[in-house]
This record gives sequence, structure tokens and C-alpha cells, in this order.
Amino acid sequence: MTILIVEDNATNAMILKHLAKKVTDEDIVVEADATKALSLCHNTLFNMLIVDHMLPGMSGLQFIKAIRMMSRYDAIPVVMVTADQEPKLRESAQGVGVTDFLTKPVEAVAFRALLSSCLGCPSFPSALAG
Repeated sequence: MTILIVEDNATNAMILKHLAKKVTDEDIVVEADATKALSLCHNTLFNMLIVDHMLPGMSGLQFIKAIRMMSRYDAIPVVMVTADQEPKLRESAQGVGVTDFLTKPVEAVAFRALLSSCLGCPSFPSALAG
């Protein structure tokens, strides 16, 4: 089981990966380039995708739309991480298949709770201790 984080900012990617490791022992792959991440998704079935909205080359919305065209990603949770709080973005994102949102800066407890929920982890309260 593997999680893919698509985030072009190295610091944000490191923070997301660190927070995810507090909830799960799954492998976590980080890719800064959305086009490369799309290729990874063709070759690997990830259990969850965490996608930044503002990416070089293609937007997070374009990436998610492409992912949802792959039938094996129909039921995979996709969380969009963005600083943009525009309601139209949320509507558009839900229209292409985003499961949930996190607003930057990411709040640690909310991120871990969302990740735990998406992955079906029963032990989230113990993850709060870390």
C-alpha cells in the first residue's frame, strides 16, 4: 500500500510526508512534477493521492481529472491541498473527483484525522500522541 504526494514545494512535501508517517506505515512517494506523477499512477496503484492545486505544467485539477479517467482510480481517495479558498475551486474540484480538501498551511491534527479516515486507520487517537 502506497500514498502519492504530488507537491512541487519541497518544504510542503516534507511536512505532508512527515505528518502522514505519524498515521500510517504505508510507503509514501513524493513527486514534484504532475506529469511524472501521472506516469507513476499508470504504473503503480496508489491507495491515496494528496495533490497540491498549484503545480507546474498542469494544475491539480487537471491532474485529478486525468487520474479519474483511469478506472482503477475510481474509488481511491484524492485530497487536494491548496491555499486558495475560492468556493468555485472547491466546486470544480468536487466535479473532477476530489474526495476532500485541506487548506494551507496544513493543520497537523486535521491532516492526520483526514488521512486516518481516508485510509480506514482505526488507531488515529494514538497517532495524536506523536
